[in-house]
Amino acid sequence: MGVLINPPASRLGECNAILWGRAQHRYHVREFPGPLSIKSLVRGAGEWSVGKSRFEVDSGSYLILNQDQPYSLTIDSKSAVETFCIFFSRGFVEDAWRTGVTADCVLLDEPLTCAGVGFFQRLHRGDALVSPILHDLREQALRGDADLEESFFRLAAAMVRLRSGWHREVSRLPVVRMSTRAELYRRVHSGKQMMDELLGQVLTLDDIARSACLSPFHFHRVFKAVFHETPHEYLRRRRLERAARLLRETDASVTEICLDSGFESPGSFSTLFRARFGASPREFRRLAK
Repeated sequence: MGVLINPPASRLGECNAILWGRAQHRYHVREFPGPLSIKSLVRGAGEWSVGKSRFEVDSGSYLILNQDQPYSLTIDSKSAVETFCIFFSRGFVEDAWRTGVTADCVLLDEPLTCAGVGFFQRLHRGDALVSPILHDLREQALRGDADLEESFFRLAAAMVRLRSGWHREVSRLPVVRMSTRAELYRRVHSGKQMMDELLGQVLTLDDIARSACLSPFHFHRVFKAVFHETPHEYLRRRRLERAARLLRETDASVTEICLDSGFESPGSFSTLFRARFGASPREFRRLAK
């Protein structure tokens, strides 16, 4: 059947599809239980809510939501937001996963058996696996290419590799029992998610560790082992990335962006921003236009 662009919601899950559109300032979808999907944006930011978890997705990140997982989307922006969301047909990525982990002799005997596959609920920053394929798909859609199916096969294969990579992250934890590793991984991710949700607020390591039900030192050690940066380094990097996006995409003042990104002093913000991006916030904005 190929890939459909902007089909009715009732068709999602029947075939591979792309929902691509622009929301002017405010838009809301409530409790939609869709198929396995990837949420991404070309411009601006949107908030996806899944249960009690909130994920702010922007043009430098993406979110994978599992099949039949109800979610809500809220866009509340001073500027236009452009979404680019991938919806997989039921069983498509599951087949890619099974093909990658199952012996050929079993696949020959049971070619159509396909179990479900779940993805860890987390925000992904731009990576070398999924992000380039999402970019290629947008370029193909812009050109009006009729055949987008090959890119969906590449995307499914990349998601399989991504899911396998989580096991490598878990294996970095310096504990023996797998059940303990899995629980530590879950807890440290809950702290990481808190940082992602509250970038614009004052956060202490005690606050973050408490949300993960770990002591500050334990959380710090485990976070560094899994992500190869400290919680402070991660939070600062994410805040600077957010500030850079707001400088590119909005007309808010540098001071407003400084405060909205969680920095308390415009002077220290400017120093950190220059060290990260090689230009002051004002110079960055001028060069980005």
